[in-house]
Amino acid sequence: MISRKEFLALVLPPLEKGEHYCTFGIKTVNEKDVVRQKFVESIDDISTQADVLVQEEFNAFFAMAKYGDPKEGRTTNNALYLKSFYIDLDCGNNKPFADLGEGLIALKSFCKVTKLPRPTIVKSGLGAHVYWVLDKAIPRKQWRSHADRLKELCVEHKFDVDPAVTGEAARVLRVPETFHVKDPTNPISVEVLHVAPTMTLDEVEKLLVPSEDILKMLDKADFKRQLDPLTLALMGSSQSRFKTILIKSVEGTGCNQLLNIYHNQATIDEPLWRAGLSIAQQCVDRDKAIHVISNQHPGYSEYATDRKANETRGPYTCETFKKLFPQGCEGCKLKITSPIQIGKEIIEATEEDNIVTDLEPETKEAKTFVIPKYPFPFFRGKTGGIYQRAKDKDGNDTEEIVYPYDFYVVKRMQDPDLGETLLLRLHLPRDGVREWIMTLPNVLSKDKFIATVASFGVTALGKKQDALMYYITKWVEELQMNSKAEKAHKQFGWVEDESAIIIGDREIRATETLYSPPSAPTLPLVPLFQVKGDFQIWKDTINTYGREGMEARAFAFFMGFGTMLMKFTALDGFLLNLVSRESGSGKTTILQAINSIYGRPKELLLSPKDTYNARMSRLGVMQNLAVTMDEITNMPPEQMSNQVYDVTSGRGKNRLKQHENAERTNNTKFQTGLITSSNRYVTDALLSIKGFPDGELKRILEINIKPDPFDDATWARQHFGQLMNNYGHAMEPFSQALVGQLPMVRAKMADIQLRIEQAAGIKNAERYWALMASLAITGGSIAKHLGLHNIPIKPVFNYAVGLINETRIRNREYMFDGDDFLGGFLQRHFHEILVINGGKAKNGLEHGPIKEPRGALTARYEPDTKMLYVVNRTYRDDCAKNFINYEESLAGYRKSKALVDTKKKRMTAGTLANMQAPVNALCFDTTKLDFFNENVLLDDNGIQPVDTD
Repeated sequence: MISRKEFLALVLPPLEKGEHYCTFGIKTVNEKDVVRQKFVESIDDISTQADVLVQEEFNAFFAMAKYGDPKEGRTTNNALYLKSFYIDLDCGNNKPFADLGEGLIALKSFCKVTKLPRPTIVKSGLGAHVYWVLDKAIPRKQWRSHADRLKELCVEHKFDVDPAVTGEAARVLRVPETFHVKDPTNPISVEVLHVAPTMTLDEVEKLLVPSEDILKMLDKADFKRQLDPLTLALMGSSQSRFKTILIKSVEGTGCNQLLNIYHNQATIDEPLWRAGLSIAQQCVDRDKAIHVISNQHPGYSEYATDRKANETRGPYTCETFKKLFPQGCEGCKLKITSPIQIGKEIIEATEEDNIVTDLEPETKEAKTFVIPKYPFPFFRGKTGGIYQRAKDKDGNDTEEIVYPYDFYVVKRMQDPDLGETLLLRLHLPRDGVREWIMTLPNVLSKDKFIATVASFGVTALGKKQDALMYYITKWVEELQMNSKAEKAHKQFGWVEDESAIIIGDREIRATETLYSPPSAPTLPLVPLFQVKGDFQIWKDTINTYGREGMEARAFAFFMGFGTMLMKFTALDGFLLNLVSRESGSGKTTILQAINSIYGRPKELLLSPKDTYNARMSRLGVMQNLAVTMDEITNMPPEQMSNQVYDVTSGRGKNRLKQHENAERTNNTKFQTGLITSSNRYVTDALLSIKGFPDGELKRILEINIKPDPFDDATWARQHFGQLMNNYGHAMEPFSQALVGQLPMVRAKMADIQLRIEQAAGIKNAERYWALMASLAITGGSIAKHLGLHNIPIKPVFNYAVGLINETRIRNREYMFDGDDFLGGFLQRHFHEILVINGGKAKNGLEHGPIKEPRGALTARYEPDTKMLYVVNRTYRDDCAKNFINYEESLAGYRKSKALVDTKKKRMTAGTLANMQAPVNALCFDTTKLDFFNENVLLDDNGIQPVDTD
């Protein structure tokens, strides 16, 4: 006879990688069923586990399907393939067949009339398990269509077997060579009685042809509507309690069908009892409920009841109950689709349920949120959503859904501009987490409240709008009672008392990091300050700047740390510009590396396309964090000049409050640096519109970024590309060090500044360059000490000293020179100069013009007297246009006595237009002007001076 393992290999589908069999054991101990289920990976494992179960006096079973992930359990949906069709012959007292012999005779007759071949038979105890085995395994869906036809044939031919067994893909049957131990004192062996040949699929398809009803049912299952996230969430937050259903039924407000089943369970028909079990099975008190409506039946069995309940596939509908027992639904006024709804109750979330994980929208990484307990009478459902406890019209307690997703107040804050504000947070199933600020006046205005929350995705109509407003108002009341409004930080960087540094939504202190509620200005930027990826990958990437020849890049990178120390200097702002005329030099990468200290490298990078107000707002919000802007090459010189001036002054424009004659709080005050990149020097652009940009030049350093000596474009792109997924790790330990050891940090910076001043020979007017350099070196040194990078400091220090010396030399060429300005003035107004002798000719007549002006008359030159007269008003206007101090521009000429006088002068004397009134003119002796060349004026038209002797 066939062995146990051979039998199992015959009737079970073979396994592939990741697939499992399932064993099942059950025994009764002290009138309680003890169950043991285990997923295994081979036929040998089934056999071994069966031996263990037998040894411990369990009834041993094996599942007929092979399964996928064990976490999904022994369920129909997790059953993948089957290789056998089966029926269960129940024999014995009060069973369909008196004994096994009678059952086998009935089986023989059934096979004859249906033309099914003789099956494989296993004696299961008093009865038998019957198998028609295929020669190969088939998918569950295909198996189901033929198994349901086998069920139909049993019913049609009155073959009294349990139909639930035949059609259940997750069924378990007894393992051969074990024992039926329902009565432990009389174990009955489980034996293989007959092994039949396997059937082909063609044979099955001819003998077990699915009926139209079966096919329609399967089609409906195939196209069954998948539950949307909202419905799943609502279902997950609710449960039904059978005790509640029975109590309401006794009181006349429940289900008469279930009341009938309960009262008449001793005589109730099996289909109606089964319908009652389908309701009890889905209730939270299922383990007790299924027996409450079953234990008065003469043939009651705890095991049989449990098995029957497990075979039900969801709660029966009212329509099904009505078909089974029409009288039970007479007079029912309930507007429900199933009796299970009578016992529905919402499950309130526990503290554990309120810890949720959502993907952060920017980084796509998981972030944990702790959802606070909602204010009474509201509560959170087990899987989310806002529910409200209330009373119905009859005074009964009810629980109503207000909004299906998590929506709550995070913080109550006091904003210096907006007054009382709330930080609101919304969790959406597909879009993740959204946060926004709402003022208290908007909370109390229905139109503004609904419009605001709707703009962020909260939808509510009718009474739900009022409920939502009431819900948020209850939040305000509870927060006002239990806590003081927090001060909303409108800027990142140092807090006022220097006890913490704000980075995104983190308040970083010396020994801890707290949550910092964002304000309206900071909220849009908070997602850019996340931590992502691996610190070591970030550090290895940054350490590339430690190679020889990369000192300029390292100096700029260090400035990302150094700007955090500007609060403790006299420097309000500065511009550090990275210059290279060659593309691919790595300027943009340096800016991204600086941003990666704080958070997202690309998104923190400003562009000249951003509006001027947006750029100034960013500077104000960042406060002490470095701000980066890429490719300012094409920025108009006037705009660049304004940007440089405002950056170096440390604030944007002051503005008046709306509808009030009072100034707003200026949130664009800062102490930080703007680090930019371009293809030309900023100083060149400033000089194109200003003659004397000395104030700006003292707060500008420009670094010529030379090509990488180890240039490999492909390697660099891949290497520094790692920053896009690894960032934000450095700022927390760096900030904690600054806050916790601030006196030492300030002393270190002072020492480094002194060393730089000595090494570079800094004069008082150049102190800002020394401050800028000391910021970078100090920031880089501290970061290295903390293990945030391994870049050598000394080469970068030496580079900083060299940069100051280079800047000093270059700026000397830009410094103001009076001759330069007057010469430039005459050149700009070259065609507005009248050339005419001042004395009279030999005949006593006045000379005519040697050269006449074109258009306006700005200056008069007299070759015979060597005097130059310049219209004072035009000269003064030109000084203002070029941001030149008028008096300073003339000081050098007065000292050299080239400026003889300022007097009224008739500029048109000696010409036909001599009627013009005298004007104030600057009188210059050109013999004392080194730059002046008379021939340039006279040669313009090939004219020679006229002899007046």
